[in-house]
Amino acid sequence: MFRKIVSHLPFSPSLINELGFYAKRLSKEEATRKLGLIFTVLALIVQSLVVFSPPESANAADPSDMVRGGVWSGSQMMNHYDANTNDIRSLFNTIGITRAELSNATRNLQTLHSRDGNYSWGMTPHFGSAQGEGSYSVKSAGSGMRSFYYRPHQLWGNFTYTAYVGHSAKFGWFAIMRNCGNLITKSIPPAPTCPPGQIGTYPNCSTPPAPVVTCNTLEVKQSDNNKYQFTANTSAANGAKIQKYVFQVYRGNSLVKTLESTTPNVTYQEKTPGSYKVTVTLKTSLGDRTSAGCQKTFNIAAPERCPQNPTLLKNDPRCQPCAGNPTLWIEDKQCSASFIQQKSAINLTQSNMDATKTTAKAHDRITYHLKVTNKGFAPEKYTFTENLGDVLQYSTIFESGGGTLKEDANSNGGKTILQWPEITIKPGETQERTFTIQMASKISSMSTGTSNPGSFDCRMDNTFGNTVSVKVDCPNEKKVVETVATQLPRTGASENMLFAGLILSVVTFFYLRSRQLKKEVRIIRHTYNSVGTI
Repeated sequence: MFRKIVSHLPFSPSLINELGFYAKRLSKEEATRKLGLIFTVLALIVQSLVVFSPPESANAADPSDMVRGGVWSGSQMMNHYDANTNDIRSLFNTIGITRAELSNATRNLQTLHSRDGNYSWGMTPHFGSAQGEGSYSVKSAGSGMRSFYYRPHQLWGNFTYTAYVGHSAKFGWFAIMRNCGNLITKSIPPAPTCPPGQIGTYPNCSTPPAPVVTCNTLEVKQSDNNKYQFTANTSAANGAKIQKYVFQVYRGNSLVKTLESTTPNVTYQEKTPGSYKVTVTLKTSLGDRTSAGCQKTFNIAAPERCPQNPTLLKNDPRCQPCAGNPTLWIEDKQCSASFIQQKSAINLTQSNMDATKTTAKAHDRITYHLKVTNKGFAPEKYTFTENLGDVLQYSTIFESGGGTLKEDANSNGGKTILQWPEITIKPGETQERTFTIQMASKISSMSTGTSNPGSFDCRMDNTFGNTVSVKVDCPNEKKVVETVATQLPRTGASENMLFAGLILSVVTFFYLRSRQLKKEVRIIRHTYNSVGTI
């Protein structure tokens, strides 16, 4: 239209009015284009906010997270390490991951798979020892011990995830999951020990004292009617050495025999009845050492032996039968407790059917039966403890059966531990506990957890010896949303910014085109009014 008016203007000056009309239309079009450009820029700003600050899932964190909500930058991970969040620094120091090695890992972001054959660590147990789950305890920065749990990563399912990957000179390959801050390892570290230069059993470590040799006690045992075993109970620490043991046997006040040995044990044979005294002197790097405790008297007679342990005398305080089997010695390895745990559940609302073979609905009541049997030969104290973290996502305690609901000290999950008072279970005895839960009046439609796929997964799982898994009748909208969410295309920041850039380019082009046409019309009108023609 513009080209047609301009080409005919020299032949028909009256077209200048149409050119003025066209100029007004261009001004309106320019205003419209400018407004469109402004809204496009604002939309682009909003889009960039969405891209660089993505929304978080309503269930993005789990009590098992080492760092609640995960870590999304290297500096954030190092801040949690320095603050010793959930004692993660204590764990890393114990297994041998240094701060420098962790810092290097935060600069190496990789995409890994749950079926790579690694172990996934967390703050709470989920699968039980039968599926390969174990615990690892370290000394807490506050007081007491902190337990962490590891299990084969593939138990969580088949998925990919992003993680900071590093290498420890002492421990080897490790990774930190971004969405939960949990540790990923290829192997299980050995039990923690005291650091070099200290003695004791972890975590009760101490600095060793100065070199010392002590003769503590001397033990005399009759192996048969004629032979006696002399055993010196000694201690040498911090470089001090015992070079020789000198045993001297007296009958009354007369020296009968001197026995020298490089070991703390010697055998002495004697038939003559009487009252005897034995002393032992240690030849050490610090000189001769002895003590009143290293003197022992004995009488040659035919004493009775302990029926359960012939190496002991019958009147020896340690000569006691095992409570569950009188033929065993009380200190025998077989004389110990062995607890067998079993668990089952019935749905009271659905005709007392096996709860694992039904689908729990709103308002249903389910009773769990816990059973512990002592298959060993010794009585031992036992505490019934049930972790209901997964069960209480869809239900509440209706009848605790005498138990008390307590907070889980190893997680942030609130009161999820049902515990009964401590009892003593005798050999062969079976103790049982029951409790009942009631399903919520409206089953939650909370989405499945991001860092814990077992959270709000329409199942109630918990382990007591064996794992009991109860299906939950989740709302249809949860199933539809999660099905659609898995089928939607996943576009990242680059695709969103490319699309927004294309829209901005198109809008900018039409705006600049309108400005150019308006400027050309103004030049033509100015020239025509000044000269009278073009």
